[in-house]
Amino acid sequence: MRYKSFALILFNLFLASVSHAACKVEPIPFGKLSNGEEVTLYQMTNSSGAKLEVIDYGCRIVRIYVPDRNDVMDDVVIGYGDIESFEQGQERFCGAVVGRYGNRINHAGFDLDGKHYNLTPNETLGGVPVHIHGGEKGFDRVMWIGEMLNEKDRSGVRFYRRSTDGEEGYPGNLDCYVTYWWSENNICRIEYLAKTDKPTIVNLSNHTYFNLKGQQGGYVMDHLLKVEADEFFTNNEQFVPKGEAKSVIGTPFDMREPHRVDYAIDTPSKQIVVMHGFSVCWRLRKPIGKFGRAAILWEKRNGRGVEVWTTEPGFLTYTGRGLNEKIIGKDGRPMEKFGAMLLETLHFPDSPNRDDFPSTVLRPNETYYSVTEFRFFCK
Repeated sequence: MRYKSFALILFNLFLASVSHAACKVEPIPFGKLSNGEEVTLYQMTNSSGAKLEVIDYGCRIVRIYVPDRNDVMDDVVIGYGDIESFEQGQERFCGAVVGRYGNRINHAGFDLDGKHYNLTPNETLGGVPVHIHGGEKGFDRVMWIGEMLNEKDRSGVRFYRRSTDGEEGYPGNLDCYVTYWWSENNICRIEYLAKTDKPTIVNLSNHTYFNLKGQQGGYVMDHLLKVEADEFFTNNEQFVPKGEAKSVIGTPFDMREPHRVDYAIDTPSKQIVVMHGFSVCWRLRKPIGKFGRAAILWEKRNGRGVEVWTTEPGFLTYTGRGLNEKIIGKDGRPMEKFGAMLLETLHFPDSPNRDDFPSTVLRPNETYYSVTEFRFFCK
């Protein structure tokens, strides 16, 4: 019995060591920026060989390898594969963390505690200046400091940067942490945390383009989509919500049951006319701040799917109408119009100018914390 007990102990220790080593993270050189700064790619791999790859420039996702129903691994993220393209390419936000404020702020400004703040206007729509995704030098155009993490059933990278007082017009020094986790069961978990020394606004999100068909890609709007929302926002000419949220019933944005993304694209819709295509922000039906499912995207031919879970109140998608063959992506492949889509979780666009929206104000002694998970599956 003594020998059996000792053998059992050794066996359990072996299992523990295997489990601990199941997920690993490895730093890989990824070239240099034009200013000479060295960029690192962090590759997180689990025991099945599925991978998540991120870089410290822009705190961005570069690749996600997951299996199809025949266990064929492929990268389901479109974008660039080299640092020169990330720095200089036309599709600036591919895979990046966008901030301080993800999406748009109308008139490139907001009022806070009786003071008006002018932000960098980096877009003009309908003759009106707009601030989008943090401005000219948002979080996507800076280097972050990475720290590798290892736990029993997941590996990760925690990125940090300080956004200084006045950067792009925002008040306060903002200390930001973004942690990417990759688990044994193919879950990409993104945790956002921030603290400030002055009242400011924060709305962080990730701008990854997905195509579950893999790198051969193709038309993404034949994916099946379900969104846990009964309402959506119609936009004005500045692509920000006007008025209150409207019911999805009778619109192309009724995704309460799974449909092809384009199943009702020909239905008359002012939103599609204004946005020049299928681009919309839904108000999720779950309580604000509660972690819950936002959407499911599924590619029926190969069986790959992803569930999106979040603490955020909004879910936004854009189906790549601006992508085109002149934009060269990974391995020299041209990008394709409607060849990928965003699965973006966030507070609603232009929230700082809307008292009826959930607040994006962060004050000293408070902590901004947000979580989004991409749960990949196959069926």
